Amino acid sequence: MSDEINSPVLHPNQRFVANKLGVETAEHKFIAQTISAIEDRLGDAAVESSRWFAISVLRHLKKAKWNTLNESGLDEAKQKSLAEGCLAIKGFATSLRTVTKDNRSKYRIVGFANSKNVGRGLLATGTKAYKIACNVLLDSGLLAQHEERAKSAKDHDVNASETKTASAKSKRPDLRAVEKTVVGPGAKRQGYSNDEPIAVAENAAAVADANQTLFMTEEEFADLDAALSKNDGKIVQQNWADQRNVDRWSRILGVLAGVGFFVFVALLFL
Repeated sequence: MSDEINSPVLHPNQRFVANKLGVETAEHKFIAQTISAIEDRLGDAAVESSRWFAISVLRHLKKAKWNTLNESGLDEAKQKSLAEGCLAIKGFATSLRTVTKDNRSKYRIVGFANSKNVGRGLLATGTKAYKIACNVLLDSGLLAQHEERAKSAKDHDVNASETKTASAKSKRPDLRAVEKTVVGPGAKRQGYSNDEPIAVAENAAAVADANQTLFMTEEEFADLDAALSKNDGKIVQQNWADQRNVDRWSRILGVLAGVGFFVFVALLFL
């Protein structure tokens, strides 16, 4: 009876079910009384309980925000088909009874988290009932349709972004044109160049001129060789004269040194 004390007020979904079945909620003091009356009117409460649970799981998987069965976009027949599909799988009914044991979790849209918090309307995602409902919904193709719509929306956003980027690029100025405009004749007079390849061309021309000088006729080569030989002869003669001068001065210095030494010895013995 803890749920009756902590949550005496019916959830709007539960009040909707009760009103649909003709249950007078004003006569009930506790939520358990209303839930009991609902199940008495339903006869087969399993399908209705499974229907609310399956749609809640679908809402969680789609990350939707709806709060009623009709907001799911599925008609009642499709909702009951999903519920019956879940109940047809062994272990679902037993797990669902355990999961919704608290009356606050029955006949209403609930949320899901890693751990349950009945007071906040949250059930755990690790239960057998949740996993079976997920598989049934996947087999139904409802999630695939949702994912396809999400993918289409994402592709649309990507295409819009690419179009915007291409448009922005097309509006960018031509950098080469800007460079030619900025570095113009005035800049040339100040020592700047508007085109680096000009210097390269000048260097190439200089190299070509140097290469041209390497290719001479035989007569030009003979003249050059004769001039070099003549210069070499002058250089040898000059070097020989210089060497003779050096030898002459060496002999004179040697004689003077000998005379000086003799005079020095003679003075010692006088």
